[in-house]
Amino acid sequence: MKRIQKIALVCGIMLLVVIMALATIRIVPPGHTGVRVLVGQVRSSVGEGLHFVVPFAETMQLMNNRTVAMEMVTEVVTRDLQAVRMNYIVNYQLNADASSTVFQTIGTAYESVVLRPIVEETLKDITARYAIEELITERARVSSDITSTLQVAFTGRGFMLERFNIVDFNFSTEFATAIEAVRIAEQNALRAQQDLSRVEFEAEADRERARAQADVLRLQAQELTDTNLAAMWLEKWNGVLPMFMAGEDQGVMISMGDLQSMTQPPPLPQPPPGNQQTDQNAQAQRQLQSLINSLNTYGIVVEFDDYGNAVVFVDE
Repeated sequence: MKRIQKIALVCGIMLLVVIMALATIRIVPPGHTGVRVLVGQVRSSVGEGLHFVVPFAETMQLMNNRTVAMEMVTEVVTRDLQAVRMNYIVNYQLNADASSTVFQTIGTAYESVVLRPIVEETLKDITARYAIEELITERARVSSDITSTLQVAFTGRGFMLERFNIVDFNFSTEFATAIEAVRIAEQNALRAQQDLSRVEFEAEADRERARAQADVLRLQAQELTDTNLAAMWLEKWNGVLPMFMAGEDQGVMISMGDLQSMTQPPPLPQPPPGNQQTDQNAQAQRQLQSLINSLNTYGIVVEFDDYGNAVVFVDE
């Protein structure tokens, strides 16, 4: 019986030693800082690894030093009093050397107590400096201003701002409708400009064609000289003289053969064979004179030029 009691006592003592040993050991995981609190008083902070504390009197509070993504949505008002809903993400870290101070002054709920109010106040202050359309056109500048302001505010609180990223802007229904109207108007203006450019191009092409045609006509007019016209007429002439050809003095040159065919005077008696050539000439002269006399009765005067050509004038 006594032996059993001794064994139970030894086991109890060993269990107590194990419990005491476990109570003195604390392990700080990677990416964290351990804040030592002795009887309610913050003593110091320790890094990752195995640490010993005073059992039942000292505790170890873990503080996260990893990067944390804080997603937020904030209602802001622009310089021209337009309400905008901004979606954004803030990446930050708790500085390891400031872990004990943050725990002592703020606690573990530092995100909701300090960080979010700082971010929202900064966004409202920065966006109030810009007009609503500038939030779109100057988005990079807006983000840069917010980032630089938050870096100063976070550093003063023991945090490090890694990045501020604007995800999206949600505008009011009225402003979205106005933006759509502006976009439609710009598209219509662009389409009208394109149509105007096309019309101007076509008009210029027509002008070029007209100028080319005018140049051709001018060159043709320059080439229509008397010599060229005569050459063109000779190229087309079939070798038959016209019955009437007007001259500069309003006369008409008529071929003798045509005149003879028009009048056809009766044949004269044949002369004797001894003086046949002389008689033939006389006969021709009589026929010509008879033809001229016949024409005179119709008001047509026949004269001969130096080359023996008959020139006819119409007596008006």
